[in-house]
Amino acid sequence: MQPSLVLAFFISFFFAVGTSAESHTVQFVNQCGYGTPALMYNGNNVLSGDQYTSSGPFSGIAYLQTGYCNTNGENCTLTEMTLINPTCAGCGSSADISLISPHAYNVETSFSYYNGCDGVGQTCASPNCTQNAFFVPTDTFVQKECQANDVNLLISFCVEASGLIGGSNTSPTTANAPTSTVASATPNTQPAPTPNSSTASHSSATTSSTVSSTPTAISAVSTGKQCTAGSRRKRQANPVLGGARRRRHAKSSPHQA
Repeated sequence: MQPSLVLAFFISFFFAVGTSAESHTVQFVNQCGYGTPALMYNGNNVLSGDQYTSSGPFSGIAYLQTGYCNTNGENCTLTEMTLINPTCAGCGSSADISLISPHAYNVETSFSYYNGCDGVGQTCASPNCTQNAFFVPTDTFVQKECQANDVNLLISFCVEASGLIGGSNTSPTTANAPTSTVASATPNTQPAPTPNSSTASHSSATTSSTVSSTPTAISAVSTGKQCTAGSRRKRQANPVLGGARRRRHAKSSPHQA
């Protein structure tokens, strides 16, 4: 093969790899009328505005900072997520809501996948959502998994996330970068709950930005990617997140979420 052809081949190869790099977006909608969303990775709030896009797999935690959530979401409703393209059967993305102490219910919290497994998610709308959130580490049935590549996650507060995922009229070309529009639902304007003085403390993760009073909704469509149920994951300590995480036991090889 001539040198020029070899060079052209490698240029084409690396260009193809670069344009198909793994990416995941975590987007937030807050209709509570108070609080600031926080997306924590390695002890830092990486959220700027209402969404964050990773340049590869992403594993983190999220909550609505209402003034007394600690860095890892203590005292508040916690959403845990691992977004990753599957490399084996059952090795894809997983997300859940946790109320395992020291986490405690503070606002209605919901999540839903989009750009794959559209509408699959979970909602905890009360302190007693025992079928929707972790209360003990063995409640693995509350996890929601997705085996689609480049799947994204919508996290919402005081509104159900799956109801904000758009329908078939949205162009598939916009699925990777969903368009935010004004939500039709009226924001919940109830005052922020008063923390219990014996357990509540101000979070070092509180951001200085304020949430817009106009809620946004997300529009996305299914891109034909299939969502299949993977095997269950067990909770384990993860020093990166500073909280409990999961591990999936796949048939072929284990993968940490």
